[in-house]
Amino acid sequence: MSSTSPRAWPWTASSSPEPYFESAWIQSLEEIHPITLQPIEKESLTLEELISWLAIQQFDGEQTTIEEWLDCNNFSSLTERTPFLLQGELANPYRLADLRISGMPIIPVRMDGIARVWTDVIDGREVSPGIHHVTLARTKGWWETTWLGFADKKQALTMTEWLNDGRGTNWRWSTVGEGSLSLTFDFLIQPPNLGDMEWDGEIESVSASPPPLSGPKLSWSDVKVILFTRQGCYDNRGKLARCAHIKQRQFHDDMFRRGSAKVWNNILDLV
Repeated sequence: MSSTSPRAWPWTASSSPEPYFESAWIQSLEEIHPITLQPIEKESLTLEELISWLAIQQFDGEQTTIEEWLDCNNFSSLTERTPFLLQGELANPYRLADLRISGMPIIPVRMDGIARVWTDVIDGREVSPGIHHVTLARTKGWWETTWLGFADKKQALTMTEWLNDGRGTNWRWSTVGEGSLSLTFDFLIQPPNLGDMEWDGEIESVSASPPPLSGPKLSWSDVKVILFTRQGCYDNRGKLARCAHIKQRQFHDDMFRRGSAKVWNNILDLV
């Protein structure tokens, strides 16, 4: 994908947080730079190995590495950054530009056993009736891709403060204690569809077999996740409202009812 301006990236309340970029990338306030990721043949990576590998990845069609670009543009080095899971709108180039976040490398990752789900509240700051943000919840047998951003301290605080609307601590940094996380080089992998879901009256699970991993596993202990902790995720009569199965506007118009929530620390084990 060719470079483009993050301000020109499509964003509407009805489609938020999509669309996402189609590959790894890093953006300035003026331009999105696609990154070519070279597969790595290991079963797992430590944080140090992940940082070392990422530092030498290059921009599409160029010889410039990520670490060289960060240094030339006076951004924090990768060793000064923390990996943050970007499961929602914070992985949209337009939103990052709106928050004036630039110079944050973002790569695709795969989650197993954990799903992206809609929260049970509305953020009405910009549009009416507002948008719903994305948090996480366990689902046995589930898999899907999302994004990992390498944020410096200022960027991490900016993202968290924006989710909290500059006040309160409803969104907090957390460490996931279940499921698995891995690099993915299969950008076309699709999550389970609705027909793959089973429901026993209490718990949902996936009947289909997961596709093989395409990259090494990462440790959740090395990654921060910003989770909604005021209540949790939306409770659809005992089931989850997964972002992969129901999009923003359809969720709001056809499913959302105020006051229906699953408690945040009951839907996901945390460290």
